Amino acid sequence: MNTIPRLFIFLAIVVSVLAASCGGDDNGTTTNGNGTPSDGTPTEQQLFPAPGNSELVVGPNRFAFALNDENGDPFLNEDVLVRLFYGEEMKVEEGAGFTWAIQDVVGFYVLDVDFDTPGQWTSEVTLTLDDGTEKIVTFTFNVIEDSAFPNVGDPAPPSDSPTLATQPNILQLSTDPEPNDAFYQVSIADAVTSGQPSVIVFATPAFCTTQFCGPVLDNVKEVSESFADVVTFVHVEPFELDEEGGLVAAEGGGTIPVPTVLEWGLQTEPWVYIVDANGTVSKRFEGTASTEELTAAIEDVVT
Repeated sequence: MNTIPRLFIFLAIVVSVLAASCGGDDNGTTTNGNGTPSDGTPTEQQLFPAPGNSELVVGPNRFAFALNDENGDPFLNEDVLVRLFYGEEMKVEEGAGFTWAIQDVVGFYVLDVDFDTPGQWTSEVTLTLDDGTEKIVTFTFNVIEDSAFPNVGDPAPPSDSPTLATQPNILQLSTDPEPNDAFYQVSIADAVTSGQPSVIVFATPAFCTTQFCGPVLDNVKEVSESFADVVTFVHVEPFELDEEGGLVAAEGGGTIPVPTVLEWGLQTEPWVYIVDANGTVSKRFEGTASTEELTAAIEDVVT
């Protein structure tokens, strides 16, 4: 299946919604470093921001955004400085890292941010180009008081997710073309009450809206090889599957979320949750997570 067209359709929708909702010269605008708007020429190429979070909340967050050109292609630059403002006050000034969501196709700039106030914030992204000139992209976003999903510091919901012991047909547990059986041995309930850290992955490689599910699950599988003896890994398919691994259709159409997804309140995919030995969420990743980010987050709860 060719996943790239669906991905770009998704990104185009995200960028269009962001541009339409922001409006004005200060939102989603590219400048050349002296305050004048970009004219869209190759030397002053206009860039468009796309959000990588379905929500941002007071407290610790993994703040993610993409920068795309007029053709929807990702703009890559290693030297990226992010300033975050609440009103006129600059709250954060920090460099952002980059992670591929799909290798060589699309990726996001990411940084850890501890938001202290709900409301509208402004991001000012400065990119220093090879010739020494700067581009500045600004956009606004909202921070809410409380998360709709399990968040850092919350207890991980002890869901009785299915395992190979309760459902021996792996096709009804995973659409991963190369599933790791170890990810389907323990339920979430047993994992988060086991007294050792756990990693919970909600992803559907075959039916993912963003097409990020397969790559991020592959990253988790790669990282799991280094922590298999000290961390429990659990993969959950977000939707009900039939005996052949196809989607079970809801009455009237659409998909049927599995009970675990409803218990966690998740409305997007994929998600990766890092849970400490006490069953408390230590870190969460929405959409993307590089092997480097996952390794660092798991090392935090292991050590």
